[in-house]
Amino acid sequence: MTNFYNPFSSHPTTDSRARRPEVSEILPTLFVGEYPRVEDVAWLRQEFDISVVFSLQDAEDLAVKGLSLPALVTAYRQHSIVFHRTAVADFDCDSLDKALPSALQELQKLSQNGNRIFLHCNAGCNRAPTVAIAYLHVVQGMTLPEARDFVKERRPCGPYMEVLYRHFGRPESTSEG
Repeated sequence: MTNFYNPFSSHPTTDSRARRPEVSEILPTLFVGEYPRVEDVAWLRQEFDISVVFSLQDAEDLAVKGLSLPALVTAYRQHSIVFHRTAVADFDCDSLDKALPSALQELQKLSQNGNRIFLHCNAGCNRAPTVAIAYLHVVQGMTLPEARDFVKERRPCGPYMEVLYRHFGRPESTSEG
């Protein structure tokens, strides 16, 4: 499958970000954004009252960004944040296609207790918005185009709609996709 959108492609491939991650509220209980670093964990808890972090980063993402998974897990525990990870390769629609059912199931489970969930990948542009759209479609009952537009109104992104069409079917009107 073609990878068609990477608005952050000019960013360096190491963790040189000298700012907080971009975080967008999709629902009062669902936020989508960029990957957090250890030093962002307390901020996520204090600023957004995040109680669950759901990462879609794989081992390569963590290595490229210079992130230590054990250090992140420790920081989440220290701030009473539940951590879940479903590894999905960046810019790999087939990887997302395979992971989507379990990621969606886990997101639904995590959202049942009123948790405020931060769903992230690297830039929060492709993988995380795609899973958020699937969630809105399944849980909120939105059509895929409605869910896509809802997310895009709240976060600049290029979701992998073809992955969603494989799982849920293509909308009947070709102008909707």
